[in-house]
Amino acid sequence: MLKIEGSLKNILIITVCMTTIIGCSSQDASLTPTIQVSGITQSPTLLAISSPTATEEVNLTSISQHFTEVNAPQLLIFNILDTLNGWGATEDKLVITNNGGTSWFDITPPGVTRLGYSSSVFFIDPLNGWVVIPADNFQDGTIAITTDGGQNWELLPVPFGGGDINFIDPSLGFILVGRGAAAGSSAVDIYSTNDGGHNWTAVYEMQAGMGDDVNSLPFSGQKSGLGVLDSMNLWVGGSIPMEGFVYLYASQNGGADWVKQNIVLPEGYASTMTVVLPPRFFDDSNGILPIRSYGTNTVYIFYHTSDGGVNWSPLEPLLSTGEICLVSPSDFIVWDGGPSLLSSHDGGLSWSSIATNVDVREILAKVDFVDANTGWMLTADASDHHLFYTTLDGGATWNPLIP
Repeated sequence: MLKIEGSLKNILIITVCMTTIIGCSSQDASLTPTIQVSGITQSPTLLAISSPTATEEVNLTSISQHFTEVNAPQLLIFNILDTLNGWGATEDKLVITNNGGTSWFDITPPGVTRLGYSSSVFFIDPLNGWVVIPADNFQDGTIAITTDGGQNWELLPVPFGGGDINFIDPSLGFILVGRGAAAGSSAVDIYSTNDGGHNWTAVYEMQAGMGDDVNSLPFSGQKSGLGVLDSMNLWVGGSIPMEGFVYLYASQNGGADWVKQNIVLPEGYASTMTVVLPPRFFDDSNGILPIRSYGTNTVYIFYHTSDGGVNWSPLEPLLSTGEICLVSPSDFIVWDGGPSLLSSHDGGLSWSSIATNVDVREILAKVDFVDANTGWMLTADASDHHLFYTTLDGGATWNPLIP
């Protein structure tokens, strides 16, 4: 998945995969390693997709009048918001599309020359977006904020250099920040904003080496990312090399206090080791918690909640190690890049295998769907050349957009 650029190499640690974070994926470490920045594994976030409003579509119709087109950008990361709109980042440019990835336009914030894997990007819709650019020390940085799709940016200093950033509306957001890692452990802080990212408050702070205190996130274990339901209810997933331990901690007071949530593994999996991805919610009640279980076979166990994360019920384990994309409460995609793709359209109760026209198992970086039929994928080959594809038939046929 990854090209590590510049001085960022010094703080990146190859670790067991999860998701955070920003797009719709997770992948077996034996296939494609993910990266960990100061103790937080960085991976595309599992997103519930919402369509743009008519106003947003009108504003972006004249995109070519405001921005310079970039021919065949070498995307390192991307996220698609709906069938037309999305964003991507190269080593030095932030680009957007308003036609499903056929054309890309430069919206890089002024003065920014380093993006790619060293930045944290989040767009909640085609107009409202945030980019965190780390300082040289990677402990603090600058946040760039746009409310008009990149036509204008406001740049402000922040006390963090990046992390797993989530906004649940244009005003309310959180970021999980890595503050140092040791063998099998990582320290994190959590900041929140209620004014669109202009001001941030540390709601939880941890120092490397501190004990695993009651009502706190443990220093032990690797954190996979942050799940957010609302201003009060948060989750942090992760992993620890302990059989039968499910690393999921919940807060009901905006991140100040944390308790381990009791998740029961299905029969036959109670002694396996697990990686817990942060839960993703589609409304105030319904959400999905993906857990990868490592035993005789590697499987995904998807847990469903219908009460806002108070209780979680497991679905039948799915034998797979691939990228996962939770498109809606009903539509799930799992793909390792091989000659067939697994899809469910009943919330994970049953699965179908779809033959694909490509086999990109060794080079698949990310796959992202916005509905049951429409998706995109990014590949990175041994020479670090990145290709970008789209599908309109649920993953059976992939056509290149950026060769």
